Amino acid sequence: MQGHGTVVRRWAGIVSALVTGLLLAAGGASAAAAPPPSTYVSLGDSLAFGYQPDLVAASDFNPADYVGYAEDFAAMHPGMTLANFGCPGETTDTLINGGCSWTASGLPLHVAHPGSQLAAATAYLSAHPETSLISVDIGSNDLLALIDGCHAAVSCIGAGLPATIGHITSNYAVILGTLHAAAPNAKLVVFNLYNPLALALPGSDPLLAEVNGAIGQMASSVGASVGASVAVADAFSVMNGKAGSPSEHAFVCTRTWECTSYANIHPTALGYKQMAIALLHAAGH
Repeated sequence: MQGHGTVVRRWAGIVSALVTGLLLAAGGASAAAAPPPSTYVSLGDSLAFGYQPDLVAASDFNPADYVGYAEDFAAMHPGMTLANFGCPGETTDTLINGGCSWTASGLPLHVAHPGSQLAAATAYLSAHPETSLISVDIGSNDLLALIDGCHAAVSCIGAGLPATIGHITSNYAVILGTLHAAAPNAKLVVFNLYNPLALALPGSDPLLAEVNGAIGQMASSVGASVGASVAVADAFSVMNGKAGSPSEHAFVCTRTWECTSYANIHPTALGYKQMAIALLHAAGH
């Protein structure tokens, strides 16, 4: 008959083996469940690029110094790889066909590429099937061309808006269809547009509402046609707050450069962080 000490030692060994096995199994399960670092591809204009007027005024054209919502979003996800193809001055036409004014001036990008942004991004996606997220932020310069052509007259802008909206959404459908074909498993997110001119052009918020409504409908339509969800990141809400409300002035002044000596429509560092939060909500992670 075994002594008491022997029994205790045997039970201790059994318990130790069970605990070790459970820990190893748990560790193996955690390792198996942990997803690999994901890749995020950002396309768009100066907002995607992270344009800051103070850096341009200081003649600082080092892309690494321009931190926008794409960089802020990637920083929220340790291990994430970011490929930012954004080009200041890009329109829906030039994104598809090439000819971005920034690169035409010889200025550098985060990801240098010849030809069109869409072609470069498509090639990148084909080489990086692990890409889990693609965001597109385009259309602001199409709209600004209308505003400039109308000399900021709201009635003129309203008259030309339907054609501009049709052009933006038609090109957007081409862009999203091409990206989905290149990366069918990636989440697609489009940004609606904020209104940095809400203070300078009273009455322009309803016009932006028309544009954003069309972008939302386009995203739903494209998503249905390709069999995938196309989410919309609500840039307007985080940059303007509630249209026409007393808080809109504070939002525009703190989240863009409009109320500074630069009188510039681009986001401040705070504005870019808010856009990253909008992207976070739309992307679902």
